[in-house]
Amino acid sequence: MDINFLKSKSVHVIGINGIGMSALAIFLHNKNIKVTGSDISVNNNTKILNKYGIKVIIGHKKENIINKDVIFYSSAIKNNPEVLHARKLKIPLFSRAKLLQIICKNKFLIAVSGSHGKTTTTSLLGHILDKKGLNPIIISGGIMKNYGQNIHLTDSEFVVVEADESDGTVFNLRPNFLIYLNVDSEHLDYYKTLSNLENKVSSYIKKLNKNNTKIFLNGDDSFLNNINYKNVIKFGFHLTNKLIIKNLKLTDKNLKFDLISKSYENINNVCSNLLGNHNAYNVAAVCCVLNELGINLKSRDLMSFQGVERRMNIIGSIRSSLFIDDYAHHPVEIDKLISVVKLFPQKNKFLIIEPHRYSRLNLLYNDYIRVLLSAPNLIVLETYSAGEFLKKNWKNSKNLVNDINITKNKKAMYVNSYEELFNFFDENSTKFKDNLFICAGAGTISKELKTYYESRKYRIK
Repeated sequence: MDINFLKSKSVHVIGINGIGMSALAIFLHNKNIKVTGSDISVNNNTKILNKYGIKVIIGHKKENIINKDVIFYSSAIKNNPEVLHARKLKIPLFSRAKLLQIICKNKFLIAVSGSHGKTTTTSLLGHILDKKGLNPIIISGGIMKNYGQNIHLTDSEFVVVEADESDGTVFNLRPNFLIYLNVDSEHLDYYKTLSNLENKVSSYIKKLNKNNTKIFLNGDDSFLNNINYKNVIKFGFHLTNKLIIKNLKLTDKNLKFDLISKSYENINNVCSNLLGNHNAYNVAAVCCVLNELGINLKSRDLMSFQGVERRMNIIGSIRSSLFIDDYAHHPVEIDKLISVVKLFPQKNKFLIIEPHRYSRLNLLYNDYIRVLLSAPNLIVLETYSAGEFLKKNWKNSKNLVNDINITKNKKAMYVNSYEELFNFFDENSTKFKDNLFICAGAGTISKELKTYYESRKYRIK
């Protein structure tokens, strides 16, 4: 199946408002393919889809797929009436991974994968290649500020895509270049164990190496460091890497480093407005690809990247309080976020987290405690279930706060509702100056923070 086959079909996308599915739906629409979609609720992606004239039906019901020729569905879809009815009617039904394969067919494909950092790296690389005249299609897992959406549509033969490993999508792609940033205990609801994920990654890289894919690996990652093939190029701080990050300097405004290599020309004074040690890896990965393509990088190219929404995204200020929105929800991501927060000079720093999924919280419970012990003025919201149910003997956010406070006698706070959190914001914005409120999570916290800010920004000065 290819894009031309779909041009004569009526296509329906189940879970269209998801960040990944919405981008693919826009791509289909841009290819003059008739596309509709459905989802359980409206979000910001709905507005973007509507802007393109793509019909989004709210609510999943079998009537939505009547007269549809082909259906694609998100991996988040479970026991869906539209999927069940499509099978009954024998309508061709495919996953997001298949749609991504179709889009990338016969293109020069650069795929970015890993447990953390995919969205930033995909968006940054796509932006730089755009600046350098390659004008690539970019399919990102977040809203790219330079483009105002999660996809950049062109007629280029180059595609830069965020290859999500949460549902195994990445392992169906055959890229020309692959960036693998790290492998961590993430998405184990799908893989069941970390060793299963590691085996998948290892087999995939081995297969791509035989196909002469150029592979770029974070050589400081304890798992990826052990993968050695002829087509592998490693980057990182360790001196064993092919491209070595040296002289790193971090501030609350930017990061700077030199990239030293025995095989390429050194890149000195690399400067990016991304923040934190972890983003040095993301920038270095981009530099590796540019080196391999023979593209000369200038710091001004990096500095023109405006970032991705929900990655240390400044919402605004009320009085002298600054509000920041971030997507961090895994202990490793929260740990990196805390290290960035410490770079800010504000006197009163508050970290508000909304744990995401009961299964993740319980699987990584001790990691959450270890990481959050170093958090300044910690506030924990109720866990966002993401459709899960709290099982017997599982711990929740209240347990997390209690166990953190018992350890080292900390004073973390549990907040039961957003109303209570908003009252806390109001009180502390009045009582103290120079507050920094960082809200992190993959659930409703971003939407609620924006609701709070919009309700206060004119009323409170």
